[in-house]
Parts: sequence; structure tokens; C-alpha cells
Amino acid sequence: MFIIFVSVIVGVVGASTILFYEEEMPSLKVFVPPIMYVLSFIIYQFVGWGFFHADKYSSMIGDLKGSSTKHWSQEIQPIDPTKIRLVTKEQALSLAKTSLSQDGATLGSQFPLDEDHITLQKINNDSWYLIPLDFSGFTVWFSGDYIPGYVKVSATDPYAKPILITGKKFKYSVGAFFGDDLKRKLITKYIDKKLTDYSFEVDDSSNVFWVITAYHNIIGYEGYIVDGVVVFNPETGEDYFIPKDEIDSKPQYSWIDRVMPQEIVSDYIDDWGNFKGGWFNQFWNQINLLEGETPTVNYSADGRCVFVTPITSTNDKDHAITGLMYTDARTGKSTYFTTSGGATEDALIGAVDNVVGYKNWHASKQIVYENVHGKLSGLVPVLGSNDNYQALAIVELENKRVAIGTSPQEALIEYQKILMNSGGQITTESKKALKNYTGVISRINWDMSTSGKQYYIYVNDKGFKQSFALSSGIQSELALSVAGDSINIEYIDAPQTVLSVM
Repeated sequence: MFIIFVSVIVGVVGASTILFYEEEMPSLKVFVPPIMYVLSFIIYQFVGWGFFHADKYSSMIGDLKGSSTKHWSQEIQPIDPTKIRLVTKEQALSLAKTSLSQDGATLGSQFPLDEDHITLQKINNDSWYLIPLDFSGFTVWFSGDYIPGYVKVSATDPYAKPILITGKKFKYSVGAFFGDDLKRKLITKYIDKKLTDYSFEVDDSSNVFWVITAYHNIIGYEGYIVDGVVVFNPETGEDYFIPKDEIDSKPQYSWIDRVMPQEIVSDYIDDWGNFKGGWFNQFWNQINLLEGETPTVNYSADGRCVFVTPITSTNDKDHAITGLMYTDARTGKSTYFTTSGGATEDALIGAVDNVVGYKNWHASKQIVYENVHGKLSGLVPVLGSNDNYQALAIVELENKRVAIGTSPQEALIEYQKILMNSGGQITTESKKALKNYTGVISRINWDMSTSGKQYYIYVNDKGFKQSFALSSGIQSELALSVAGDSINIEYIDAPQTVLSVM
């Protein structure tokens, strides 16, 4: 688009210059270049027009019929509280900057963080932000031989110290010059491919690579088809191309988290939402038009990287989501999970701000969608005035009730209290999550919350290592219960130390 626009300007200016300096009336051939440029511009606009390619645009995301459309509770597994992502990208960058003085006072001035290429990756079943260092400018690149390392920041523990990894010799980078310029080197070699989404990742042996998506267009300059990735070693300069179908089928590439760029996933979803009813519907009737909100990187129960995108209508006055689109970041396969309504991103953030605003805290823009006690919920880190982590908010999407806790475990307990003290509204459409326990109370105790007494029951059972949490609103006899009493409890099975009682 930019190249054609510049060409039009150059053509018009060139023709005008000739007209100005010609002493005699110029021939019509003078107008040929600008006319050709204008025609090229017009053709460019029309070649990818949805009027001609509505079906292609809507099908770019794949087949969303049958098994690719489900209710969210059928597949989305309950949350693991130890794996919640509490650190935002902005926090990770702020923490990483504090680590650059660990290896001498001059490291940060010579090799600042490459903030544009921070990458979230799961390593050994835990989530980390990887942030490359880069040359600060031409003089540092010219006088230095290599970049000494990168920074690693925990995505789940906001109090963990960032780790500065040194001892590396990265010759090639995005900020290097001439033959050491990573992008220039690859574009020159892969001239037949289009490259995007430069991700900084490590393999299972802690070897560092750049993983770059290769794609081509099938609808003029639109319609992006991902072909695979280019894996580049910044120390040796070696690279190789991996076709998309091999990345997921060969175990040696299991460390590669993302093949699909977030921007392409967003385009797929918006094109599907706009054109699934045809171009005329998109242009005139505008019935059931949908669009995606911000895709969020998340990890499924089996450890696969997915983009989770809330889907809402294109009407600005609509403040509810219709479902969640889960897109596998390696294969590109999407599954649409329908919901029974739910708050949009802005509504979730506003609900949290209403609860914590008096403390001069605010909700971050990072929202992770999870199944919490059978409820579709948004997990939102709460930040202080200096943008440091303060708490975790869990928001029920259906009616925007907010639970706050300084730790994930505390937030989950507060969430249990909210659900249980509102008439026992913990529900789940996945009956397999409901279980029954019969036994004897070993210990019982309670504490006070804003919603009343919260009771905790412990059973001395070698086969059952969890405890139960419930309120007197569920069972009035709790106040009279003591150790030794028999109990029969229906509860929601989840990977937590304290379980919610139905």
C-alpha cells in the first residue's frame, strides 16, 4: 500500500515537472506514467475486495462446523492455580531492566533490551518471558563482536528476580548492521517467501534461536497462508526452514511454541466474522456480524500454546461476548466455544477498577480466560500506581462479580465465597466435574469475610488430601458440626488444595 502510494506521488510530481519545464506543449505520453500508477493503485484496491472473495476470506480460519464448534465447558479444563500468569509484558520489561546492572554498570548502556521482541514461552512446564539484548547503536556494533546474552523473567511469580543469561555470543540481531542485520540476511536468502513475527525462543537444551513465520498471499496482497517457520541461530548464522505440517508431527520441534502470528489469527477471525454470511450481508444486512477482541496467549491443559480470542458483535453498543475462539498456535486449527453471554474486555477491566480504584490500584490489560469452578472467568492482574503487581482479580464473565486476592490461592478462595454466598450458584454444564465424598470430619474451623462466615473442613483420609470450603448459607448445621460428625459432600473436582462444596 505504501509503495504504491509513493509511486503515485512520484509519477504525478514527475509529470508536473516535465510540464513546467517544457517550452512547447508536451505529448500525451508524458501522462502515461502517472496514469499507470493510478491504475495500479485502483487495481490493488479491488484485487482483494471482499465483494469478489467473501467465501475465501471467511474460510481462511478453517472449518468451524461440527466438532470445531462446542460449548466452552465441554473442553476447557479447570484452572491450575500454580500456573496462573500474573506478570504482564510491561512488568516483565520493567523487571528485566533491573537485571542489566548485575554484569557490570556498562552492560545496559551498550546492550539495551530489545523491547519489541519480548516472547512468552513455556519452558519445563513453567511460563517465562524471554527478552533479547541488542546493540545500542552503530558504534557499539562496529566496536563489539557480539551480544553477550538475554534476560529471562518468570511469568507466574511477580516477586521472582529476573535472570540475566550471559556467556552467549550473538553476532546477528535485529539491531545489527549490514551483513549482521538479522532481517536483511534472511530476506535476502528467502526472497521467495514473506517473513513476519520474529520470536526469540529457546529449545529444550537452552539453545537460543529466532523463530520467524514464513507465509504467502492467496487473495492479491491479502489472504495469508502460513507455510512454516525459519529457525535462525544468532550465534552461528545458520538457519533452516521447517514446513508447517512437520512442526507438529516431529518431536524434535516440540519446543517451538508459535507458528501462527497473532496478527494473522486476528485477521482470520475478523474475516470469518464479517464474511461468513457473504459480502452482501456484511455490506447491507449486517446480520450476526462478529469480530474478535485482543488475542491472548495461553496454554491448554496439555501444555499447547493457544491464542484465546473473545468474540463479540461489531455493534459498539454491545457489551457482551458470544464465545471464545481458541486457535492452536502451532497448527492454526481454531475451535469456537460458544458461551451464554459474558462481559467484554472493557467491561471486565471496568469491573475490577470499580472494586480496587479506591486503593489507587487498577486492572492490567492482560486478561486470561479460564474455567474456575465451572464458571467462565477472566483472570486479571491488579497493579498499583507504580504498575507493580498488587493482587489477582477473578471476574465471573456472566455478571462481572469480582474476587480479589494477593495470591492466586487467596483469590480462588474469595471467588468461592462469592459464588457460594449468592445462593449456591456454583454450576457447571460438565457433569464429570461433580463428585461425591462420604467420610468423617477430622477438623473444622472458620474465618470471617465480608460475606459472612467461611467454614473449612479437613478429613483424615489418606486417599483424600484436599479440604473443603463452604458457608453456612449452604448448610445451617455447620455451626453445630464438630470433629467426628459424618458428612456427605458434593463438590467440584479441581486441581486445588481447597475444594468448593455444592
